Amino acid sequence: MNTIKSPNLRKTLRPRLLAALAAPMAAAIMMALPSTSIAGISLSVDFAPPPIPVYEQPPLPGEGYIWTPGYWAYGDDDYYWVPGTWVRPPTIGYLWTPGYWGWDDGRYVFYDGYWGEHVGFYGGVNYGYGYGGRGYEGGYWNRGAFYYNRNVNAFGDYRVRNVYERPVVYVNVERVSFNGGEGGVAIRASDDEQRWSRERHIEANVEQQRQRQLAVQNRELRASVNHGAPPIAATQKAGAFQGPGVVRAHEVSAEQRAAIDAREARVNRADAKTNAAAAQTNRQDARVNANEARTAREQAATNAEAAKTNGQDARANAEAARTAREDARTKAEAARTERQDARMNADAAANNRNDAQRNPDAPRAERPRANAEANGMQADRSNNPRADLAPRPQRADRPVQGQVPRPVDRPMQGQGPRPQPQPQARPARPAEPASSKENDKKKPEDNKRQ
Repeated sequence: MNTIKSPNLRKTLRPRLLAALAAPMAAAIMMALPSTSIAGISLSVDFAPPPIPVYEQPPLPGEGYIWTPGYWAYGDDDYYWVPGTWVRPPTIGYLWTPGYWGWDDGRYVFYDGYWGEHVGFYGGVNYGYGYGGRGYEGGYWNRGAFYYNRNVNAFGDYRVRNVYERPVVYVNVERVSFNGGEGGVAIRASDDEQRWSRERHIEANVEQQRQRQLAVQNRELRASVNHGAPPIAATQKAGAFQGPGVVRAHEVSAEQRAAIDAREARVNRADAKTNAAAAQTNRQDARVNANEARTAREQAATNAEAAKTNGQDARANAEAARTAREDARTKAEAARTERQDARMNADAAANNRNDAQRNPDAPRAERPRANAEANGMQADRSNNPRADLAPRPQRADRPVQGQVPRPVDRPMQGQGPRPQPQPQARPARPAEPASSKENDKKKPEDNKRQ
């Protein structure tokens, strides 16, 4: 949706109304494939359109035509008048719902017209000639034929067969051309009109689009030029802007012009007030955005500091993990050393048991010494003066490395202890004569004397 700025506020560049300038060939293609839609929004402007001009309806050109009223469109930085005309509907049974301008959140939005089985909501605008604000009182379809209301339509010299006469009730007697807002028509869509707006619709046909295309190209139809009284207010046939079927709008009197100017000034004041409120809202939004940006920067600084702290914590954790791994390796090495010591102690204990089994006659007091000698250790005789006085036991044979010690017979479960064979008494070693020991002691002394 295009948004057009008001020239009363600032002269700004406004987008052109491109949707209405479709080429005839493109329009023919679109008619060949009729679209299904509801009333769409084509553009929006921030100042109100002029009032609906007063004009006479041109005569009906033939049966089967339906009147489509004129309306104000927008393009080339100005409102321009699209003349009303007689048009054949795209299919039997369809009626025309005119487009209209509506106030929406500080802008005037145009809702496109469409063809459908029912006449929907067109803003309550009094377009005249059957379009008095709700529905269409100019005629109706009956068994494939269209019947015309004599009180609404102009027939001229044409003799119409399907004619009826019915008074018309106008919902809006003003010539206001928009709905809602300051000075607009205060009418809302009924339940039926809302339901009909969701039915299958067909957009304006080729003749209607050509009528609008010629209007936007005609400078005399601009509101800034004709001051609300277009020289071509309606045509008998679409696209025929010259000839006897062209109707001018009535000139606006000074009183009507003053009323129109007063209304436009009131609308402009309302627009200025709305724009001032919008500017204040924009300033408040700018302050809020600045505060949010400052908060975002502070949050970013906090996040950066937290990231720095997290990095330091990560490095400290990595160092602690490395220390823990080294401690674990040290403990594992100590445990391995302890296991080796335990195995050595176990081997020494096994050797002691083997020595005890092989030398059962040795006194108990001498066994530790034998065990120490079996482990390759020497006793400290300086601290034990009695060690030389004790008789030295016979040295038992040690088991050869790799040889499994002889198993000890144990009683089986449920049986008493098996009798152990008594060791045979070995002949005691004859003691050496004391004279020989004394001679051995004297030999060193004699050697010194000599």
